[in-house]
Amino acid sequence: MPIIYVISLILISIYYIYITMIKHAEEVYIESDERTSPDLHYVIVIPCFNEDKVIQATLSSLLEFSLTNMSIYVIDDDSSDDTVKIVSQFCDSKINLIKKQRPNAQKGKGHSLNIAYQQILRDFSEADAEKIIVTILDADGFLCPEAFEIADRIFSHSTIHGIQARVRIINNFKNGNLLSLLQDIEFYEVIGAMQKFRMRTKTVGLGGNGQFTRLSTLKKLPEAPWTDCLLEDYDLTIRLLLNQENLVYSEQLIIYQQGLTSYKRYIKQRSRWIQGSLQCHSYIRKVTTSTVLSTTGKIEMLFFLIQPYLNLLNSIILIVSIQLIGHALIDGATLRSFFTIGIMFIVTVYPGLSFTKRYIRAVKKIDLIENSPKIRSYLGGMLMYIYIFFTIPSILLAFSRQLLGKNSWFKTSRDENVSIK
Repeated sequence: MPIIYVISLILISIYYIYITMIKHAEEVYIESDERTSPDLHYVIVIPCFNEDKVIQATLSSLLEFSLTNMSIYVIDDDSSDDTVKIVSQFCDSKINLIKKQRPNAQKGKGHSLNIAYQQILRDFSEADAEKIIVTILDADGFLCPEAFEIADRIFSHSTIHGIQARVRIINNFKNGNLLSLLQDIEFYEVIGAMQKFRMRTKTVGLGGNGQFTRLSTLKKLPEAPWTDCLLEDYDLTIRLLLNQENLVYSEQLIIYQQGLTSYKRYIKQRSRWIQGSLQCHSYIRKVTTSTVLSTTGKIEMLFFLIQPYLNLLNSIILIVSIQLIGHALIDGATLRSFFTIGIMFIVTVYPGLSFTKRYIRAVKKIDLIENSPKIRSYLGGMLMYIYIFFTIPSILLAFSRQLLGKNSWFKTSRDENVSIK
């Protein structure tokens, strides 16, 4: 038992140090103070596999932007539903449909993105690659109304090569449940704080949704931008950072997406992400020996890469927590029992509540979707620590798949009628 307490103490200390650092990270202002002329061309890439529930709303929302310098590439991965039929019904020259067929299909998101990339290189071979912005959206992604204006101002700095948008869950309350609310707190506030901290370490991570990158930056890579890694977005991030590219994060540029309401689908999604993180371990040596990354940048990236192992060990904290609370209750109303329960409350509940308070304050400014009631949000905050342990089955699944050499890409299905409208 003493070794368990020691491990728990170490993990709790690491957890609190990290939480403290990201909570106090302030936004770095990166937009130009002046409006710039709209000379950028946005090439939006949407990989699709059985997305007939959401693709119509996503394409319609993009066409509502009063943006002439936009092209949309929809890559269908040999869908068995009505995805192709729905996309084909759009009579707009901005939309380009690329249809993949087996055996050259269903090889993962990275493969679809690279197919689109090769077509973009052909279609824009005569254009200035510095001014072509490759924008990756999921089929359920909705950009905020000011998205391209914000991106224009940020990319007015020639030294900025990529932007990651802030993620917001659409069905955090309406058409959702407690699980989707917890994902909204996680993405919008916790990951948002992580990205603000990464602005300081210059290691901002690109996500799979709401990713903006100059075509010229992607062309510098010696190989195709995306690999068959299950975490293709962070795999690309690592290679861009090692290539000394400047990636930034914007709090104002928001991408809305669905949250998962099914725990089974949630486990599948997270196991894919965790296994993808394990696959990225092949870059650890390059990260540690890099001469372009700062020391703090290397530490941040390595900390992220070892998260699967830390999360696995974090289950020990839960076991110890339950044991300590159990002993405290058995002891009765003693000073020691009150002290133990108080400490465990601070360790397990306070961080989630503190992030939730910030979350409630932040989402008041957003009117596009119905925000969660305060009481429900605070309940979610109290459960944020337990939410970490919701991922334990996905961790075990990811490790087992990795050990067995199962690297097939599997996507989670969408819910119907979930949008910002």
